[in-house]
Amino acid sequence: MATTFTSQEIRQRIAETERALREPGSVLFSQSRYEITRMLGEGGMGITYLADELCVNNLRRPVVLKFVKDSLDPHRLTRFLNEVQLSIIFNHPNLVPVFRLESEVVRVEDERRGKRSGARQGHTVYYAVMQYIDGWNLRQIVNRLRSLEIVLNHDLTMFIIGRVARGLHYVHEYRDANGEHMALAHRDVSPENILIDHFGRIKVSDFGIALATNRPTSDGFHQAGNLLYCAPEQLTNGTLDRRCDIYNIGLLMYLLFTDTDRFGIEARADSPRERIRKVMAKSPAKDLQHVEPPLARMCCTCLEEDPDNRYQSCEDLANDIDIYFKETQKFVTNEQLEEVLADLFSPRPRFVSRRFVALTGSDKLEQPDFDPSLGARTPESAAPLSTIRLNDVVD
Repeated sequence: MATTFTSQEIRQRIAETERALREPGSVLFSQSRYEITRMLGEGGMGITYLADELCVNNLRRPVVLKFVKDSLDPHRLTRFLNEVQLSIIFNHPNLVPVFRLESEVVRVEDERRGKRSGARQGHTVYYAVMQYIDGWNLRQIVNRLRSLEIVLNHDLTMFIIGRVARGLHYVHEYRDANGEHMALAHRDVSPENILIDHFGRIKVSDFGIALATNRPTSDGFHQAGNLLYCAPEQLTNGTLDRRCDIYNIGLLMYLLFTDTDRFGIEARADSPRERIRKVMAKSPAKDLQHVEPPLARMCCTCLEEDPDNRYQSCEDLANDIDIYFKETQKFVTNEQLEEVLADLFSPRPRFVSRRFVALTGSDKLEQPDFDPSLGARTPESAAPLSTIRLNDVVD
């Protein structure tokens, strides 16, 4: 005879079962699936796609799926998994969150064993599930500014740089579960890896070649990076630490101030490393004469050839930026940056908003003109520069 329960007893049993699920040591299983929408981009190590993550009750949200290129290469796969391992544990508003690592097993016919055997080989494909940043990277923003023959308002530039510095300082200071300082360096701080969403929030992405600089490496890529955005020590097999990222931040400042990649012309020439090294030895001060002296000094300090003469931490740079805003009584917010970017990518930018009053005292935000006659460091064209990896260049 079937046992019957009153509605009250059923509710009690359900409540007990739910409590058991929440007990420490319980293991929960859930199910999500991903529907790829379109390809977003391709870098030196990975390929990213926009996808919809679907879970229970058909709830969905946009996410980015990042796949490793040539996952059969053990070095690439190791570096990709290293990126995911690092990114998942980070939790900072100026870093792109990575939610989880997923995998799929694909099976192919083993032709070596003959078709009659029907043997199939299995291969695991790994991909990271990341937050979708709906906006632009710095390269896209600079290209749009260039098309209008203006550069970004210098105070907004410093606001962006300050947030990048805060995010990287968090990475540089990160400690593992045992409290040991990991001495991480990003090593690839380039315009393509600085993202700004439609709400003016700044995020640093792509830790694919991040390195614990106090630990030995055997992957052969100790000096890896972007030839356009590298520090002198990355070209000369010098010791790498957080200060190589500070040099790269200086290159970002130089780009936003001048509309020019400092090593753009040299990277296109023969023997690019030698030519870039010559430029590195020169002070950028002459190219920054149109920039307010305190801001030019910050940029020049970041771009010192000797790491000992640079800012010694990203926090020091971020603090100097905060002091500049306090002394000049400037007030910069994400919302102002949001307004500028919305206007910038509109058909007819006007840069008028009440939000600008706190920054300029007026609702009209002046954007500095870009003068192509400033010097020989002018780019050859408005086309974006391709990313060139140090380990891909043969002198």
